[in-house]
Amino acid sequence: MSYLNPDKDKMSPLQRNLLRLLRVFLLVSGVYILIFGGANGAERIFGLLILVALVIINAPAFFTRGRLRAIPVEIELILLAMVLFELVGGDALGLYVRIPFYDNFMHFMLPLFIALIGMMVVYTMYFYGKLQASYGVMAFIIVIMTIGFGAILEMGEYTYDTYLADGPIGTITGNTQMQGSPTQGPLDDTMNDFFTDTAGGIVGAALGVWLIRRNEKKGEHWKVADEVGKIIN
Repeated sequence: MSYLNPDKDKMSPLQRNLLRLLRVFLLVSGVYILIFGGANGAERIFGLLILVALVIINAPAFFTRGRLRAIPVEIELILLAMVLFELVGGDALGLYVRIPFYDNFMHFMLPLFIALIGMMVVYTMYFYGKLQASYGVMAFIIVIMTIGFGAILEMGEYTYDTYLADGPIGTITGNTQMQGSPTQGPLDDTMNDFFTDTAGGIVGAALGVWLIRRNEKKGEHWKVADEVGKIIN
């Protein structure tokens, strides 16, 4: 197993091909953006962040020469998609500014991804007897946690815009204001973000419940619990 040749015995052909495609694309994108910049040629910091994200995601497998895979393939695919949409699309290519509703899209997709990962974790705890709760309660807990995560992001955006955007850090990131969008003022943008964060969290949690029940109808369990269980047990 290597970065460009994922272990085919631990994933489906579709997962393996998607993983390989995302890994290669993000590696090339990270190097290119680091050297040449992004949409305006001044977004090199995001190229560095892309490469750092790839290192963090793949560090366990690299340093153990493939003996340890700390991140299940389902979670790695989600994390790579988050890097693609946020650091490559939203930041380096400036889609937050170029596409009017890209901010809404991201405030829906990121909570969806986070909620789905959260459902993987709580289901694993349930499967191994460490959590006693119905699937509805699991989903509710994950949605509330996702809304909290969205609130933290909004506080981070406010802090950046108020105290950092006009300083040295702002110069590195292009002095872009994070609150507000081409179609909304800062207040409307913030409140709309909360609503889309909530919607994304609900959809992600519901998708997790659907995947659990789909496998149970087949007389099986959600296989992601096997890999996640190796981490939390």
